Amino acid sequence: MKLRKFNAITQLQTLLIVGIVGLIIFFMICVPFYNSCKQKEVISKLKFIHTRILSANRMYSYAAGEPMDYYDLNSNSAAEFGEKYFTPYLSVATICKDSQTSCWNDVQYMDLKGNKFKDKITYSIILLNNAVLGFTKDEKTGLISMIVNIDGNAGENILGRDVFVFSFYNADYPPQLCDESVYKNKVIKSGMHFGGYDKCGIPYDTYSHNELHETCNKKAFKSEDGLGVGSSCLALIQSGSWTIDKKYPW
Repeated sequence: MKLRKFNAITQLQTLLIVGIVGLIIFFMICVPFYNSCKQKEVISKLKFIHTRILSANRMYSYAAGEPMDYYDLNSNSAAEFGEKYFTPYLSVATICKDSQTSCWNDVQYMDLKGNKFKDKITYSIILLNNAVLGFTKDEKTGLISMIVNIDGNAGENILGRDVFVFSFYNADYPPQLCDESVYKNKVIKSGMHFGGYDKCGIPYDTYSHNELHETCNKKAFKSEDGLGVGSSCLALIQSGSWTIDKKYPW
């Protein structure tokens, strides 16, 4: 009788050990596989949107007879900017001009530190693949950014994960937020850039890959452009040849 009881306990212990080992193996294999698939999906959607944006840029340039990389940041509000350079040249499902409720949730997005942004975006368009392009302008600096939600409101809506930033720069009219020498010492091309801006209004994609790891980071103190911690993450992805490396704050 005691032997049977001992055997039963041993069997339960064996099953428990096998179950724990099975779970460990499952997480070791399936979690990295899931993350890899998710990362590939993010990259694929980003490349698709980038291609569409470049196509819109070319069509505007042809229609207006202006250089491809020229953007007038001073004369346009966020809505006027979007309507001028993008909306007519993209396949658009929905336009949010005043109220943003059809394009974004009440909390439009969060950054990597969990900070919530509710009224940052003032003009948006939804593409046929449900991606949302939102435009915002900092009235103090005159800087205009495009905040892209690659999967609409269905995803996490977190900066650096499924929400990314494109910025625009006109080399003929630097922001004048820092000393003039700062802009002269940087090679900054006019046009659209990957990621947001630093405190001088310089696009993040002029930074090195290692420098971008310091800004696209959950431990970063704050975002210098006011868009949230993680606004530089698209610049990090692009500088790594459109890959998400092991240091990325996934």
